[in-house]
Amino acid sequence: MLKKLISTLSILVILSSGLDFLDSALAADLQNKRIILKVNNSGMFVDDAEYSTFIDPTTYAAPTIVNNRVLLPISNIIKELGGTTSWNPSQKTINIALNTNKIILTLNSQKAIINGTQIKLDVAPTTISGRTMVPLRFVSEHLGLQLVWDQKNQVIALYQGNFEDIPSDYSNYFIPAASDNTNNDNSQDYSKPNSDKPISKNGISIKVGDRVQFSFFYGEVKKIDGARILVFWDSKNNLWLKDSDADYWAALADIKYKSSSWSDASDLTVDR
Repeated sequence: MLKKLISTLSILVILSSGLDFLDSALAADLQNKRIILKVNNSGMFVDDAEYSTFIDPTTYAAPTIVNNRVLLPISNIIKELGGTTSWNPSQKTINIALNTNKIILTLNSQKAIINGTQIKLDVAPTTISGRTMVPLRFVSEHLGLQLVWDQKNQVIALYQGNFEDIPSDYSNYFIPAASDNTNNDNSQDYSKPNSDKPISKNGISIKVGDRVQFSFFYGEVKKIDGARILVFWDSKNNLWLKDSDADYWAALADIKYKSSSWSDASDLTVDR
């Protein structure tokens, strides 16, 4: 009897060791996944990628701030992390599964279900420009992700797994391409925002109603929030840009053609 008991215990120990090994293997698979995002930018950097890819290549949706909370399109981000998302149109629910965590969110509702337990959100998922947007911090916390918010650069960093050194500054991401127009006057550099004032790249104060240009696109200023400018991009340079290529180049420029989007004042040129 004693020998059978010892034998049974030995088998249980071996099985337990095997499960521990599988858990370790799964944990290893989850390490070193990093995604870098930026508010009002439709691109994302995955791991050590040199160039960004689109968060949502269909609508070019981007993280945005609503009531001091960051909302973002989640589907492709969860996919990059190895999880899944699904949308139930009849119940208007978003189902998110990542590792062993499951979240159910309901559009325009502050009630969420986390692994079977109901929890209240501080901001509800909503629809912006036809794309469902979910609260970043709530989702990251309940999916076991480490979130870093670089407020100065408006950059979001998501880490899954174990990282030894996680920076707090992400100013080397989302750097706009250099302009062909060079200015040897070094009295003031307008290539990057240096204040909370709506100053264009050539030092002109921007006002509501101004016509502005960025890349191949032209638009009218609709709203000003410090150094951030809301522009309705209504036209383009027809000499250099075909209609069929407009959406692609607009996405690269991080604007929305035939729609309104926010831009940094220092990226714009005033057309007066």
